[in-house]
Amino acid sequence: MKNTISKIIPSNFTNLFGLAKKLLFSKNPAGRAAMLYSLLGILMIPLDWIFQFFEKRLYRKANEPEYPLILVCGPPRSGTTLVAQVLIKHLPVYYFNNLTSIFPNSPIVANKIFGRFLKKGNKDVYFKSLYGRTPELWAPNDALYLWDRWTEVHRNTIPKTISPKNKLKMQQFFGAVENYSGLPLVNKNNRLNTFANLVAETMDTAYFICLDRDPVYLAQSELIASRFIHGNEKVPYGVRFDEKNEPTKDQHVDPIQQVCDQVLRHKKMMREQERLIGKERFIIVPYEEFCAKPAEWVSEISNRILGQKLGTEELEKILPAFKRSNTRKIENKELNEIKKKFNLS
Repeated sequence: MKNTISKIIPSNFTNLFGLAKKLLFSKNPAGRAAMLYSLLGILMIPLDWIFQFFEKRLYRKANEPEYPLILVCGPPRSGTTLVAQVLIKHLPVYYFNNLTSIFPNSPIVANKIFGRFLKKGNKDVYFKSLYGRTPELWAPNDALYLWDRWTEVHRNTIPKTISPKNKLKMQQFFGAVENYSGLPLVNKNNRLNTFANLVAETMDTAYFICLDRDPVYLAQSELIASRFIHGNEKVPYGVRFDEKNEPTKDQHVDPIQQVCDQVLRHKKMMREQERLIGKERFIIVPYEEFCAKPAEWVSEISNRILGQKLGTEELEKILPAFKRSNTRKIENKELNEIKKKFNLS
């Protein structure tokens, strides 16, 4: 019971009740939907347990996947949600929806049974979210609870290894998903920026689209996220690179320095993953370039990974540039301090 609840309501939030209040009164419906799905997930635990017996049969029958697995990763707040949504909408792929969050132990069986009632899908995906959350049952979900099965560490921790048993489970799971969908898969998991090599070793068909955003505005966005999600700018948002040496509550912390260090560590990790995996399978995409020319990037990813050529000119008609510029969203003094940290002032 405790393990299942942790999948529905993860323990990586430092102020869960404060966050729940913010989500409840947020103007974005995705916040209230996230709370609703968590409640439904708890209510559906008995049914999820029953479904998982049938789910495991699907895993045992599955072989390693043959179709590409496109995994979108990168530092939190780097544009991964937007890129994943664009790829899902414009490529012939499968994705995990919010229904899976209600049945974290039996996502395939749940979609087999209830998926027929979801009237919408890929073509209806729109480019809005609240910290990666989307409101509708058919809309994309990061499905981080699935990755928790194989990493066996706290969601904010970087896995050092994946056991042989869990490697086999991962292969069987994605093989079963492929058997069900008959399509390549797109899934977003920011944290893969730090351990993509472990997945690449396990899954020969895995490709990684890693977002690289301007460091100043990435730091700004992560600082805002810490304030919103944790209610405390001193608590890092996302992966904890050095949990053992994290400051105590009473210890002085410079949140600007901390978030800038976080950004630099992510960039270092990104380059290390590129070195370990290779540029053919670990593709670094500048966020600002993607926003300026999304059709070109979608066409290139389709050609390189799926082996399907898309007409860029035709795609540009339905996928124009995104008008998302990097702008100041914090006090001018704070932004200038961030720029100084990166020697950009």
